[in-house]
Amino acid sequence: MSTTYLNTKSRGVTKTVAKFSKQDGQSNREFREFIKEQVVEHRKEGMDVFKSPRPGDEQNKE
Repeated sequence: MSTTYLNTKSRGVTKTVAKFSKQDGQSNREFREFIKEQVVEHRKEGMDVFKSPRPGDEQNKE
């Protein structure tokens, strides 16, 4: 199953803001469009996010 993370980076530390997984029956194209919409929405709220296949630094420690 495909998982994409929205991360933000501050002072060299990457933090995960959101985690999204591809739903059953959802095409790759639909999933990519959904992720693009989420990035735009988060940026409208003032969060400088980027999509990543990996979680942020604090997620890796768990």
